[in-house]
Amino acid sequence: MKKETKADRVIDITRSINSPVKAVWKALTDAKELERWFPLEAGVTEGEVRLSWGGDVHWHMEIEEVREEEYLRLGYGEAHHRIVSAVPRRLAVEFFLHEKDGVTTLRIVHNGFGGDESWDEMYDGVRRGWGTESLALKHYLENHAGKDRVVALASIQSQQSYQELWNNLIGSGLRVNGNHYALDTPLGETYEGRLLFYNQPQDLLGTMQNFHNALFRLSIERFSPGGDVFIWVWIAAYGVPGKDVKELEKRWQEKLNHIYHG
Repeated sequence: MKKETKADRVIDITRSINSPVKAVWKALTDAKELERWFPLEAGVTEGEVRLSWGGDVHWHMEIEEVREEEYLRLGYGEAHHRIVSAVPRRLAVEFFLHEKDGVTTLRIVHNGFGGDESWDEMYDGVRRGWGTESLALKHYLENHAGKDRVVALASIQSQQSYQELWNNLIGSGLRVNGNHYALDTPLGETYEGRLLFYNQPQDLLGTMQNFHNALFRLSIERFSPGGDVFIWVWIAAYGVPGKDVKELEKRWQEKLNHIYHG
């Protein structure tokens, strides 16, 4: 195997999903299905895919190659990464699918990242992002297939370190036992369920067993050298009234404002 260097860094993640390849393919290529596990808003045409998480977080990718239910390649240029490099580069994300006995193996390969250190945090953020988003896809298809998602999303920016931000939000309230977690949140509630992804002091992803098997995600990251750090709190819920989720979003936003800005 070729040894990876910083000049040719590649993200390569494989997930086994207990769902037929037809459903996994649709989840990757249909706008409504994309919105059920990935972005807040999606648009898909013959030639491009547009994804948005609100604010300034947008992906606009061109569809470069398609082999139905087998392979998809999306490419994008410098508009997405201008915050870290003035040098034009072409990045691409590829999806490889294979089904056996009703289980689909999905491999995600994201390449084209620059080798100098100005790319480090973007590369790491995308790597961690695919780590959690691929699990969100798996969770959706295996537990909530065909159901619309409602998202509570609260966020704030800070110049504190990752560890300081994590400590202020999590403190001693997190308990991890194998693949189970319990978190005493600043809202005065305890979230608990299966622990899916844990990368202290930046990432926590787990199910919410007492909230219709929703997903809870905490992410702390910086997108460019010297920039502010973003704290994101996500709750992705299925089968829950939208007003309840939006009330939860309001409470989390107020709590983040209080914790970090007084």
